[in-house]
Amino acid sequence: MRIQSIAVYAADLTYTGKAYAFAGGRSHQVFTSTVVVLTTDTGLEGYGEVCPCGPNYMAAFSEGIPSCLSLLAPSVIGEDPTHTTCIHDCMDQALTGHAVAKAAIDIACWDLLGKHAGLPVYALLGGLLSPSMPLHRNVPLAKPDEMEESLRQFRSEGFRRIQIKLGHSVEEDIDLVRTLSKIKHADEIWMCDINRAWRQDEAVRFSRALEDLEIYLEQPCYSYEECLSVRRRIRHPVKLDESLNSLADVQRALRDDAMDAMALKVSRVGGLTPSRIIRDVCVDAGIAMTIEDAWGSGIATAAYAHLAASTPLKALLTTTDLHNYNTSQLATGAPEVSFGRMTLSDRPGLGVAPDLEKLTLLHVYE
Repeated sequence: MRIQSIAVYAADLTYTGKAYAFAGGRSHQVFTSTVVVLTTDTGLEGYGEVCPCGPNYMAAFSEGIPSCLSLLAPSVIGEDPTHTTCIHDCMDQALTGHAVAKAAIDIACWDLLGKHAGLPVYALLGGLLSPSMPLHRNVPLAKPDEMEESLRQFRSEGFRRIQIKLGHSVEEDIDLVRTLSKIKHADEIWMCDINRAWRQDEAVRFSRALEDLEIYLEQPCYSYEECLSVRRRIRHPVKLDESLNSLADVQRALRDDAMDAMALKVSRVGGLTPSRIIRDVCVDAGIAMTIEDAWGSGIATAAYAHLAASTPLKALLTTTDLHNYNTSQLATGAPEVSFGRMTLSDRPGLGVAPDLEKLTLLHVYE
């Protein structure tokens, strides 16, 4: 089986809430998703999707991804998509860096591998170890009463893992979390996500002021070194996110004992091929993971959901249902959600298909 053509599409995704806001004054309502369709000489098609969370969250820019694909797509035409490591080698020779753009092709190759084998992707990533995956929901940065309302709403929908976006002044965030903690249930896991906004002293002050609360502190400072320093001075478990962009970053964090948990965003590290390696390393090291992505619709959700479903439940802190964060769906067959849990079908590949009527065709490479 060989890749015969690659079609690149784009579509805008609108957030269901007022705005998806987080620290540093960052706020987004619309996200641009890129979808690729790989067609092979056998007639099989594979689908991939990547969608950065705006231009100022990670080193990726939605409008730049199609330009990257103009170099990447020709490099893999004629290659066997089931040889995913070889595909990465071809892409790395064509373009240095730009892992998010490479992830779109990589994910589509895994979809093809599953369809070719007649198996769901989770079976190829290790098997169905977490058939019912715990979900978290994000409480965006807003006025305290609005954040409390969001938290209560998510709880009523069955979510027991909550990510709370912080980014007011440290004093205001201390007061906010202290107030919200009065309604925290014993079976809930809360992650306070600062998205790199604090200085070291601010992160330490926050943690020490709330030392009696059971919470995770997620990516408190901009750099890895700052987060490491904070971790060595506080009691709360630290979860790293933006500091981890590759296997090498994860290995360094493990050597330094820099984290208790991590956010593994599939597109940020280049797709399912590198994500599987990182996942297995973290399972072996006893590091809990949130397996997710930055944003996306049904194809992106399906990709990381297959990785999450093939992860031992003891290592899976959370995943999420990004396709339900949007007002419209770009694909059919997305993972199903019920009362704070997510399940996958056993259809071959990712089990999803794009709704081409909702996508704008940008280019076809042959």
